[in-house]
Formats: sequence, structure tokens, C-alpha cells
Amino acid sequence: MLVSKALAVKAGTVVAAAGLVAGGAAVANAATTHPAKVKEPTILTAKVGPTHINKKHPFGAAHILGQLTGTGTPAPQISGKRILLERENKKGQWVVVQRGRTGRHGFVHFLVHHVAKGATFELVFRGTANFAPSTSNVIVISAS
Repeated sequence: MLVSKALAVKAGTVVAAAGLVAGGAAVANAATTHPAKVKEPTILTAKVGPTHINKKHPFGAAHILGQLTGTGTPAPQISGKRILLERENKKGQWVVVQRGRTGRHGFVHFLVHHVAKGATFELVFRGTANFAPSTSNVIVISAS
């Protein structure tokens, strides 16, 4: 079978283009699969200051202080990250009541009200692209 020179060139171009597309797809797939990035573990600690019940705060007020740190020696303080303050409701569900950002040394501060009859809180860091999420210890303010 005789094939013209022009037809052979066209067929060769189509075969080469098909190979390039198939090979290019394989290269693109290999380039887009990245190994999973390991997030740095975080530690979120919380403590509560004294509860105040007075004329200014008849239902009670308390200061909750937290600190977000990474792991390592010395533990790095993580600043500028969003921290959520959650309060446990009567049904036992956690509800976000305030939001704050960590400061220079990873500290965050919240002022909570209506704690004279008791309340339960926790701090939550939902994580970022580089840092793993963490939850603080549970803070229980007992009724006075």
C-alpha cells in the first residue's frame, strides 16, 4: 500500500500530539500529587481568675485566660490565631460565646458574665494550614 508523503506527515503529527497529550497528562498528575503536610501539634491551656459578684456584676463575672503554644523546647508561643470560647448549655452542647485572637506570646483573654449560678467553659483552636487543632482543659466555675 502506497501512502503519500503529505498523509504520512499528518498521521505522524497526530500520533506525536496524542503521545504528548497522554504523556503530559501523566506528568501533570505526577506533579499535582503532593505528600501530606504534617501539621505542628499545638497545646491550648486555660485557667480562670476569681469570680466577681458585686453591684457592677450582680450575676457574676470571671476572667478566663488561655495560651496557645506549639511543641518543642522551648515551646513556641503562637500569636495571631483565632481562639473560640465555648460554654456548655443546659443540653450539654458546646456553644461558641466569644472569639478572640492570641497576642504576642500566644495569650488570649476573655471576660465572661452570668456565672454566679455556675458555668462550664473551654477554649478551642480549630487549626490552620500549619498548626493542628486543639482544645483546652474544661473550666468549671461552681455556684457560689
